[in-house]
Parts: sequence; C-alpha cells; structure tokens
Amino acid sequence: FFILEASLQSLILACFLSLTCSMTTWAYEEKGPHHQGLLSSLNLGIRYSSYLENRGVVFYRDFQIDPVVGVFFFDDRLEFLGDSVGYRDFIWKDQIRLRTKLSSISDKPLFPAYESIKSGSPNRSDTYEWSAQAEFFLPGYNSDYKSEVDFKWAKDISVHNGNYVELLGKLKISEFRLPSLGTKIEPNIYSSLGYGDSAHNQYFYGPSANSAGLNNLAYGFWFVFPEDADRFYPIIQIKHFEVLNDYKNSEFAKDRSDGWLLSFILTFGVL
Repeated sequence: FFILEASLQSLILACFLSLTCSMTTWAYEEKGPHHQGLLSSLNLGIRYSSYLENRGVVFYRDFQIDPVVGVFFFDDRLEFLGDSVGYRDFIWKDQIRLRTKLSSISDKPLFPAYESIKSGSPNRSDTYEWSAQAEFFLPGYNSDYKSEVDFKWAKDISVHNGNYVELLGKLKISEFRLPSLGTKIEPNIYSSLGYGDSAHNQYFYGPSANSAGLNNLAYGFWFVFPEDADRFYPIIQIKHFEVLNDYKNSEFAKDRSDGWLLSFILTFGVL
C-alpha cells in the first residue's frame, strides 16, 4: 500500500488508476508473476484522477474516484476492465504486439459528481468505440526494454461513427527499486499526438469543429511497474494535455482545453 501526494499549480489532487495485470507472452516474458489458465487473474482497486479528461478536453473539472475490477482470461491475454474488454498478444518475438479493444466513452462523472461543477458542461451521448493498436518495443519488451512506439486507430460504433488516430512514444529514462514496495519502477517520458475526422471532432470538441485535423497533444511522465503490471498501463502518470488548433475554441472545448493531470493506480490481486 502506498500513497502519492503531489500538487501541480493548476491541479491539487492526485489520481490512482488501477490495473495490476501480469503479462504472459509465449516465450517472451517480463520478469514477474505471470498467470495462466482460463481465468488467469482477478484484480481489484481504485482509480483516482485529478480531472475527467479525454483527448485534450476536460469533461469534469474536479477529481474522480473510480472503482476498478480487472478480470483476465487465457493467460492474461483477454482482459475485462469494467469499461472495456480487450485482447493483446505478440506477433513477432517480444518486439511487436497487437491489441484490440472495445471501450465505452462517457463524459459523465462517477464520484464525485457535484451539480455545481457539472452545470454548463456539454451533455454528450454515451457511446462505444472499437480500437486496434500496434505496439513496437525497442529493442524488445524484456529486460532490454528502452522505448516504445504505438499506433492506434479507433472507430466509434454507436453515436457519431467518427475515426481517431493516435501516435504515442515512450522513452525509459531510468529504473530503480523501492525497498518499501519491493518492486521495480521505470519512469518514462512520453508524448502523444491525435488526429480525428470531422465526426469525431464534433463529438469531442463541439459542432463548430466540423473538419478533420490534428486535435490534441499530451506529454509528460509515465511510470510503469513492469514486474506487477503491463507497460501499457501507467501506474503513475503526470501529463500536460491540450487541444490543438481552432478546436480549442469550439463549444465543448472552450476554457477547458488544456491543463496538467496527475493520476495513479492502486490495486491488489485477488486471484
């Protein structure tokens, strides 16, 4: 159990995002507990986030606490995480991995959900999105891991039918072990850049965002605990986010198009 406290000028509370899923990847495995079997692992935890934010725009201007249930099947390749279900596997050694996922998207806060803060916020229809992602690990996912480049394509399948593409890069800057936690920690610097078509951008940023283009940029620090969780999940994340171009002046993004966000994950394994 551990607690992280931090404050960053425009935000004052911190986040726990939780996902402690161990990874089994044929013969290519990171050191740590890897679960096997039809029902391979079950994790419970909490996710605490300083904002409810997605693709550069703030959905809710206050912290969020979300319960997280992670259930993993087929040697941890198939994952159910409450708001998403996905599958991942390596297709080339420990260097190239594919991931597909079905996710729900909502701008509704869970807890807290103060009416005074929600007042005046856009009321987007809840929707579902399917995504496909290719992850490239350099030189590999194993103990020689140095960096990662991810390409993602996402398609709305419920409300607006828009498309979104994202490029994300990570570079490991060090690794260390905390005696109190007994686990290895890898700080990474990272950056992501997103592009959406007009349907996607209107849903996220407002009716006047009726063109395709680069729409959001994020950068910061991505801390992974590779012996306990897959590198896909930032156990601790500090990032600056912003909406790009004229999309930041659109109806849903105006005055909520940039900021700093701090989050972290806390989970424990039940199975």
